[in-house]
Amino acid sequence: PEQAAYFESACAKICAIVYTSANKGEKCIEVPGNMAVANLDAVFQKDFRLKTMREWDQEQFRAFLGQKIDWSVVVGRNLSGKTQLANELCSLVRGKVINMATISAAVAKTLGSEEEPFEGEVPCEKVEQAVLELIEADRAAGEKFTYIFDGFVHKKATDFAEFAKAQFGPCSFWVNCACDTKAIEERYKKKNETEEIGEDVAAELAEQAKTAEACCKELDACIPNPKARINIQTDVSLETLQASLRGSFAAKVVIVNHEK
Repeated sequence: PEQAAYFESACAKICAIVYTSANKGEKCIEVPGNMAVANLDAVFQKDFRLKTMREWDQEQFRAFLGQKIDWSVVVGRNLSGKTQLANELCSLVRGKVINMATISAAVAKTLGSEEEPFEGEVPCEKVEQAVLELIEADRAAGEKFTYIFDGFVHKKATDFAEFAKAQFGPCSFWVNCACDTKAIEERYKKKNETEEIGEDVAAELAEQAKTAEACCKELDACIPNPKARINIQTDVSLETLQASLRGSFAAKVVIVNHEK
């Protein structure tokens, strides 16, 4: 314990002591006998810094180091209410919404000037870098959120999922906004102050529905955990939507009273 205390005072804080088995040929770091392992264990256990794993797990190890980032994504066709759902979800999971389209617009301003504004498509790499900088700033400030991506700017859901998994680890969950076509049409008419849905608009809405369905299929393939996908009906009242989200995300507390 004295050597560990000296190391922390002179070098860096020890996040955790991790014990794991040597299964599957993984190498383990052994604590030398002259470090008084039993006493060292006791000291770190008091600070909740003594961790164990049945076998080596890189994601679990990152969590022990405080490097695990919880993230999710909300998807749905235009006018399905995904932005409203993402914002409502924040209060239930201590979330922070990341709208990559908004970030892309902000990045575009830095690529041009008032005299010559940037025209064209902002490279995904620059948007991704801006997202990483935002999350890193939160970590530096000691803030911890579940990051909720309100859609993405990538051409394919596969590309977004690969980026997110590579940077943050496995997806915590993802939400599909299920919305009936009639509700979409009514919202379109209200937004555009029209009473009719023309053939061109109907075709466009139908194409958007196909794109949304393809997006869900890609995410199902990239995030194979069936429990990660949550379908929420969004062609409902705000009160019903909130109740549905609470049913899926609110903490459930069970109190058991043992009578003697």
